[in-house]
Amino acid sequence: MKKLLIPKKVFDQIVSSMLETREGLETGVTLFGTSLKANSAPDRKTTVSDSAYVVLAVAGPGERAAHEPAHYSGDDGHANAVYEALRPAMPGIRWLGELHVHPRGMTWLSGGDRRTVRKILTGNDDTLHPDEFIAGVMQRRNGTVDIYPFYFTRECLEGNGMELLIVDSDASVVHQARLKGIQNDRPRVCTQPEGSRTVVPQTPRHRWLRQWWERARGYGRKVRHRQVHAG
Repeated sequence: MKKLLIPKKVFDQIVSSMLETREGLETGVTLFGTSLKANSAPDRKTTVSDSAYVVLAVAGPGERAAHEPAHYSGDDGHANAVYEALRPAMPGIRWLGELHVHPRGMTWLSGGDRRTVRKILTGNDDTLHPDEFIAGVMQRRNGTVDIYPFYFTRECLEGNGMELLIVDSDASVVHQARLKGIQNDRPRVCTQPEGSRTVVPQTPRHRWLRQWWERARGYGRKVRHRQVHAG
């Protein structure tokens, strides 16, 4: 089973972001990070027999996000700004996926969620279509959050559950993930993030291609496509 590793400090940010939106309203976060190959994690607790995905940062909803009882859409400009700020220090970072709140007791992805993931992975328009995607459900619980992540690829559009691990922020696997993509002790900008066939513009003046969850009736989802443009 694939593992999703979230450093404690990043997990605390997810909780804080969720608590900023009052209970009963939908919200979500964008996940940025990277993947590590099997058995590449040096500390025993995070050594894996399959790929591990390490969340290095998140973008909260942003000021222009819409929060409603059965609807959530994020502020894509905010997520773009967070991503662009992270890339110089962590050139191996990429968009891993999204987490969004579901009503209490609904720990699974809806049919609309799954249709959205399929569009993200297999679409043929000019927005970013990665080879793999993590979609997760968040559940509020006594001031914290339970996370139920699911892993999708173009070859497995039904998705599989992932094992979630909250790890120490100073764990060696986290440091290893942060250093991915750095050569000769100097950060370099990756022009094509792993898992994507779409070139990400090198200049920070361009907004990153984004696709956002938008909550529809019946807990469905539809995709909002954004064009790349110079800022």
